[in-house]
Amino acid sequence: MIRQRALLLSNMGARLKRTGAMVTALTFLMQNFAWAVCSDGSAFPPGGFSAIAGINWSPHVFTGTLGSVSVPDISLNERNDPGLPLTLGGHDWVFDQGSSTCKVTDVGAANQPPAGWSIPPVNTTDCVILPVIKGGRVTNLGDLPQNSTALTPTCNPAILAPSPANTYLNQLGCSISHGVANTPSTATTFLFASGIKGGLFSIALTNVTSSVVGGEAGKIAGPQGYYSAIPEGQKLDHAAISQDGRFLFGASSRNNDTVYACLNPLGDPGDPKTAIDPNFVVAQTTSTLCMAIGTGGDNRVKGLAVGSDGQPYMAGINFLSNFANFPNCIGATNGSISILDAFLNKRQNGCGTAVPNVVLNTAPGGVAGALRIETQALVSHGQYLYHGIKGGLVIQAKLTVDPATGATVITQRSYGNSFANITGIGFSEGLQSMMVYADPTAVALTAQEVVTKLPVCEDF
Repeated sequence: MIRQRALLLSNMGARLKRTGAMVTALTFLMQNFAWAVCSDGSAFPPGGFSAIAGINWSPHVFTGTLGSVSVPDISLNERNDPGLPLTLGGHDWVFDQGSSTCKVTDVGAANQPPAGWSIPPVNTTDCVILPVIKGGRVTNLGDLPQNSTALTPTCNPAILAPSPANTYLNQLGCSISHGVANTPSTATTFLFASGIKGGLFSIALTNVTSSVVGGEAGKIAGPQGYYSAIPEGQKLDHAAISQDGRFLFGASSRNNDTVYACLNPLGDPGDPKTAIDPNFVVAQTTSTLCMAIGTGGDNRVKGLAVGSDGQPYMAGINFLSNFANFPNCIGATNGSISILDAFLNKRQNGCGTAVPNVVLNTAPGGVAGALRIETQALVSHGQYLYHGIKGGLVIQAKLTVDPATGATVITQRSYGNSFANITGIGFSEGLQSMMVYADPTAVALTAQEVVTKLPVCEDF
């Protein structure tokens, strides 16, 4: 523990410049220019994409879906069968509320990109079913994962210390693999899920050991871990992992606006400037340090995403907010000597109440800070945040950290419109597409979800 404290203290100075100035620079991009090339070779349309009535990527399949994540794996064809569609380097795991979170099945012509998805029969290999936790014990199974995220820590041994190119994520990936090189397709993917009847969980997804025609293709669900340091009964329905794997966040749209964080949810890999620990093991979730770090400032948390700047962004009932001076706020105002010290001593709520983000609360073409509308989806992808709001609009925001000040500069535009009651947003890396999930019934009628497949245009 002394080693952990020393390492964390040594890292804090290097991170102050990047994270210390979290008063967001007010840079607006409200014009709807036609931007450069999108993932399908097209140009971004003026005003963004419009949902087209009657077009559904997977009709009569999904129910009240809260989004999806793309999980890279070693598969080539669905069910390892050349007579079935290509998997394009992985599978999508969809947070469906009519079945559960499952690895969807690609459907379509043989050896061609998939033309749609289907949901497999619910099973513990292709799907994630969370336990019900009461009194620290599993009392039942059957809780459905809510808004979830995934992380695949990979290892490039060539940039390990003493190379200055090493990163925290690479240090973590190499610690997990004990220095063995891997790729997103071969490394373990960790799904971080939230359950209303339990809390926060991690699920290891690893490639099936034997690929046979007609059998399992790609990664399958493995052991689950429960982050028990978060008090029970919080009705958490958001789980978001930072892109470096350092922080796991949880919040609720049903209970209050408390934001919880877990430090090093997969274990502390140590300072990237030092050698990896040859005895490293993925941390037991029951021993992971977690606590409340602050509040979102708007009664509930309707959306939670971690930006590329490492900052958690919370969407409340009316507005989006973020903490000032994250992550140092965790220990800067409560007598702690470090972030780790704050977690060790459960000095909670150091970040206080998050402040409204003026840029993110401005609709494209609107009055600065005037956007007050219900959030229906908030996700992060690369340098971008995507904000789906009531009324069918999706706003795209790019986050750029100013190297001189450490402040986050935000530019945004309208990405899509006319979606009927957005329920979630996901990204399919194999399809190079953004998937917008919408429920035109507004009451989650079975198999009535409309999935709109859009090009990814991350070009400004």
